[in-house]
Amino acid sequence: MGVLQRFERRLESLVEGAFAKAFKGWVEPVEVAAALTREAEDKKAIVAAGRVLVPNSYVVELGRSDADRLKEYDEPLRKELAAMVGEEAKERGWSFVGPVEVAFEEVDGLATGTFQVRSAVAQGQDAGQQEQPATGPYLEVGGRQVPVSGTVVLGRGTDVDVQLTDTGVSRRHAQIDRSRLTDLGSTNGTRLNGTRVAEADLHDGDRITVGSTEIVFRSGA
Repeated sequence: MGVLQRFERRLESLVEGAFAKAFKGWVEPVEVAAALTREAEDKKAIVAAGRVLVPNSYVVELGRSDADRLKEYDEPLRKELAAMVGEEAKERGWSFVGPVEVAFEEVDGLATGTFQVRSAVAQGQDAGQQEQPATGPYLEVGGRQVPVSGTVVLGRGTDVDVQLTDTGVSRRHAQIDRSRLTDLGSTNGTRLNGTRVAEADLHDGDRITVGSTEIVFRSGA
């Protein structure tokens, strides 16, 4: 039995068939599960020693109707989807840099029955450490808070301030100087709230996308 078939059976036993009734004609969990597997496959990267790295942080974007319908099953479904990605990775020999997490997000403009998936490689925080909240400007990167006290360079290289394990990111991709974002001539460009920019001022809550990694700027005010 394949991973998707096991996923469907677990959902059926979880709520005694309620999923099949709730999602008939809407976004179906098995479709989401298949899309997560495709996303992992598309974003996989071979790193040191032949290790195949895939994203561990997934966001499923839904229209309002599907998001409302999903709320009742939010937590158990997210857990099952994350477990399914983990099982698929184990079977294919893929690895992660942190725990697999799946989130749902309501997005304007998506029709009922349609959805989109985005992903990122997010390093997990050590279990024994408690992260202290930043008091000035900072970046939210894969669940971490990175203070922006001066110039912070983002990229895939080893000589940057925030290293991102993302094949779509250049070695020195972009930099943030307090509240000013500058693209450093990257191959794939830098996007701010969905728009490609060369330079731009940052405001609290702005979303910076480099490769497939999304970073949130917080002013700390």
